[in-house]
Amino acid sequence: MAYLSLYRKYRSQDFDAIIGQPQIVQTIKNAISLERLAHAYVFSGPRGTGKTSLARILAKALNCTAADRPVLKPCLKCSNCEKIKSGVSIDVLEIDAASNRGIDEIRQLREQVNFVPVESRYKVYIIDEAHMLTTEAFNALLKTLEEPPVHALFVLATTEIQKIPATILSRCQRLDFKRIPAPEIEAHLRDVCQKEEVSVDAKSLNYIARLSDGCMRDALSLLDQLISFRGARVVFDDILLLLGATLNASLTELLEKILQSDLSGALALIDQLILSGKNIQRVCVDLLDYLRNLLLLALGAEKALDLSSDDIAALRALSGRTSAQNLRRMILLFARAEADMRWNPHTRLVFELAVMELCAGAETAVSRQQGTLPPPAAVPAQAENAPPPPAVSRTPGMAEIKHSWPTFMSKVKQANPQLLYLLGEVQIKSYEQNTLTIQFKESYSFHKNKLLQPANKTAVERILKETYGGDIALDAVLEESRPAEPKKETAVPQDPQVELLTSVFPGKIIKR
Repeated sequence: MAYLSLYRKYRSQDFDAIIGQPQIVQTIKNAISLERLAHAYVFSGPRGTGKTSLARILAKALNCTAADRPVLKPCLKCSNCEKIKSGVSIDVLEIDAASNRGIDEIRQLREQVNFVPVESRYKVYIIDEAHMLTTEAFNALLKTLEEPPVHALFVLATTEIQKIPATILSRCQRLDFKRIPAPEIEAHLRDVCQKEEVSVDAKSLNYIARLSDGCMRDALSLLDQLISFRGARVVFDDILLLLGATLNASLTELLEKILQSDLSGALALIDQLILSGKNIQRVCVDLLDYLRNLLLLALGAEKALDLSSDDIAALRALSGRTSAQNLRRMILLFARAEADMRWNPHTRLVFELAVMELCAGAETAVSRQQGTLPPPAAVPAQAENAPPPPAVSRTPGMAEIKHSWPTFMSKVKQANPQLLYLLGEVQIKSYEQNTLTIQFKESYSFHKNKLLQPANKTAVERILKETYGGDIALDAVLEESRPAEPKKETAVPQDPQVELLTSVFPGKIIKR
């Protein structure tokens, strides 16, 4: 295939082309200049931030033949630079630890590392996704990392530094890559568009940069997808159509209806978004991002927003209509709804229920401010010697006990998972005189005795009261064992010769 994806075509080829990691680039360049290169490095950080690219550039700098020593700027023209760029250099080995994670592959590496380079000054081993190596493979690599040959250099790249053993980290220099800032991603995308002779408006580039979440590879892949979709001219509407993203105007309108407690209008707007092809889970994600921006603006953290001045001005107009506390409540509610959508097939219903709850809360707050809702009635003070009013207790029936049993078990799970384990195999036997009797299987005597311990019994009775609204005592019994039925002897037909013998000689038949 002749076509190269944009993220491969515009991969950084020298130190100056690395974007968003100035402190790491300076560290590597100084190490080369001062001849203080470590024998092993760990590059850690989010995906698409330049870890593998910098490892390749380091290999070029060490093996470039434009000079008789490592250089700060590879020539990119010599045979070594060309081979490393193409991935065919026999002295620069890239190992995918996700598929070569066992001890056998590391043993093979240990045997090969002692051989001197064939056509370069250094043998460079780039182990990508190093956290995927097994514990045995890491242990086999320890001695080699601690005292490698003078001609070998290791670079371990990982996105999950916490999975790298401390014994490995202590033998390497660790360099932490950070997410690339959105303005730098936007500037690089603009430069790529110019080279590709593609017209993309500034609003689209800004949205792609923010959507990539600091990952340059994701940003270039998204730009590549948009160019394939629309061609040489891309506008913001194309992004909305391709990704199913939601316009800020729609999000603003939805929030305004929630703040006005206009439930029918909010539900109608949700219906319009769905009919226009929007994914409701994507709408929820976009709304969460929008609410986060509003909250940061309300708290005075405007510098933390990667937005244009026009977007910030539109946000400021809406943020003055509600409080930071209300925005925080909205974020918590929609975040819970977005989490529920991942496993609940009724995603639209989950989102609409969240909107209904917010509209109900907003309606109550507005009514109190306008004076249409009376304040809560004051509770009259009781006389000092007056006895407290008797507690009202209700007595549920057996049908209600069985119907609400799943609700009771759910509350048990939240309160104490150990009690849920004890109650997992019980059956409701009877409910008489406010005493609930549950039945365990005959072999579950340990569970029964454990449940009837005072602390566990009291906890279960408290949850029963919360569920059914009355004082219910708990009792437990074991299932009664059934007596084994006697085996019926089957009459076996008598052998005629045996009958003859028993008639002549006295005795009895022992075995037939």
